[in-house]
Amino acid sequence: MYIIRKAQEKDISEIVVIEDMSFPVPWPHFLFMSNMGNPGFIVYQEKKRITGYAILGTFMNNAHLLSIAVHPAHRRHGVGSLLLQKCISIARYYGYENMTLEVREKNLEGQRFYQANGFKEKESIEGYYLDDNAVRMQRKI
Repeated sequence: MYIIRKAQEKDISEIVVIEDMSFPVPWPHFLFMSNMGNPGFIVYQEKKRITGYAILGTFMNNAHLLSIAVHPAHRRHGVGSLLLQKCISIARYYGYENMTLEVREKNLEGQRFYQANGFKEKESIEGYYLDDNAVRMQRKI
């Protein structure tokens, strides 16, 4: 049994572990804390464990996926897709018509995941990450 719910401060330590295992340059603890009031900061909880999270924000009048990650042991089980669909629902609730995100140019698996969820490449952004370019993707919601 699982639930997707708004993140709580007590979740941050588990979220940071997932973040550290998921990204070459992970977000620090304080960035997660700064999003605590954000209604788009959600977690996937299964058996009292946080196995994934997503953070939705805004960018240029669009809903914008700031970050999404799933614990490596729980990947390829639909957790990421469920989190992404919940973010889309939240964005619709707030009246947004489009969602954008950036993904590392070298992260072909991530790009395929977003394409499978209706996102299309919009532009390439050189030097977006310290060690990589980004692909900005967008979809109508």
